[in-house]
Amino acid sequence: ITGIADLDATSIGRLAIVAHVLDARHRDEDAATAALRLLLVAPTLFGSSRRSGSYAHRLTSGWRSRPPSGLVAAVDAALVLLADHELATSTLAVRIAASARTTPHAAFAAGLATIEGTLHGSASAAAHRFLGRCAAQGPVAAIADLRSARQIVPGFGHKVYRGVDPRFGPLMEAIGLLDHGGDARALVDAVVAEVGRTLPHQPNVDLALGALTWIAELDPETPLFAVARIAGWAAHYNEELDEPPLRFRGVARPR
Repeated sequence: ITGIADLDATSIGRLAIVAHVLDARHRDEDAATAALRLLLVAPTLFGSSRRSGSYAHRLTSGWRSRPPSGLVAAVDAALVLLADHELATSTLAVRIAASARTTPHAAFAAGLATIEGTLHGSASAAAHRFLGRCAAQGPVAAIADLRSARQIVPGFGHKVYRGVDPRFGPLMEAIGLLDHGGDARALVDAVVAEVGRTLPHQPNVDLALGALTWIAELDPETPLFAVARIAGWAAHYNEELDEPPLRFRGVARPR
């Protein structure tokens, strides 16, 4: 693990490498055991030396020395809220791998490769940086700049939800324990109001997750979303084994 942790790769990339290493050593494990093993390795991979306490505490200790209880609680809430979300792109990648009857660890690596995309599991990093920009410029100016450049506003809109993402509110409520004085929540509320005034899009969970890492002063690329999904992927892997294999085979058709 020490050697992998030192590699010049992204956090999610290192987690994918660990999945392949575990696959070589534990190829015959069932999906639930494989997911548990990968999850237990993650805190150490990210720098945590804790061997006791809740999983959220161990994981958060890799990103912040002696994390406050409010941050641990917010991370715990995020882990639960983000564990599964139907057939998201990364989950579909895991199910495609399972359909080809690859091993669980290899399937998780496929999911991690997909979740690293800037439009999926890394979208909260853009929301984090956007909130920092709003704090510096003011929401009105920051949003106007994005719109004039014809760029999307990070943390808004969702392909499934026409209204507010139902995960947004509970995660923002959990973050409240970190926001002493309420200034950060006031900024997020101002951003949501300004976007709502000029665009039809509603806030999604990426805005809440970006708010968590921004308020807690964590790295924007903190791979909380990716870690949370691993448990859900194990269930999808098992479900896919009950389906006919290779059912995702596409067929090219001329236009």
